[in-house]
Amino acid sequence: MENKTSYEMTSAKERYDQLLKEMSSTTDGLDDRSKEILNLALHTDHNTPYFKIKHFVGDAQITPYAKYRQFLLEIRSREEIIENLLMNIAKQEAQIEVIQEELAEAETPARAKLKEFDLVTNRNDLIKIHRRLSSAYAERENYLRAMREMYETGEAFLPDGTDLKDVMNNPELTEAHERDLWRNRLGKQAALDILTTGKIGTGNMDAITMMGEDDVVYALNVAMDWSLRVNTALETIQSNAIKELSDGRDFDLKLNSPAVTPKELQ
Repeated sequence: MENKTSYEMTSAKERYDQLLKEMSSTTDGLDDRSKEILNLALHTDHNTPYFKIKHFVGDAQITPYAKYRQFLLEIRSREEIIENLLMNIAKQEAQIEVIQEELAEAETPARAKLKEFDLVTNRNDLIKIHRRLSSAYAERENYLRAMREMYETGEAFLPDGTDLKDVMNNPELTEAHERDLWRNRLGKQAALDILTTGKIGTGNMDAITMMGEDDVVYALNVAMDWSLRVNTALETIQSNAIKELSDGRDFDLKLNSPAVTPKELQ
């Protein structure tokens, strides 16, 4: 039979729901809209959105190897947070039991009142830990989803079919992919310099020249190729926009104009 700990997510969720019933603040005097907003503030998912994880955590890493490695680091970080929160829940529940025992043995009404305040404070703290736990589980799932997508799209495999997980603990392969990462990363950074200032900045050029001659040439080729491609794309977009405006298309200069409709997001 599978050995299950009493502090798994399911039991934690049940205790959290019970705590909410016991410790929720009063909503007397609030209209229905205010109550709805309050409930939304407490229970809305404030985790890192999947879109941000995919593009600004994952794709920011330049190469599939670096992206895979970053996702592993993020997953480990969330798992360690979950482990700590589960332990904190166990400790907090034990602390509440101690306070309840002390409350039962209080010798005077004043001491009993202080213990009651301690009980309220610790129960509120427990609710907050449960909220953080729920958030940590959701973020872990988002990063696992991003990793699963790499496998579904084939991005988690090298051209020869090697699984990137087999690269992570292979020093020789890791070194080769680190070299590829930095050549491309520095090349892209140099390309951004070219696009914004017309030349490669001192810092990026200095970093590029720290590598071997072959790597310097490779990075500079990446810089020129990438900057030319982006410039060409921008010129094409600009040309199309000018044509559309010349044809009398309506346009809106408001920065907060929606880029897409809800239907387009589906």
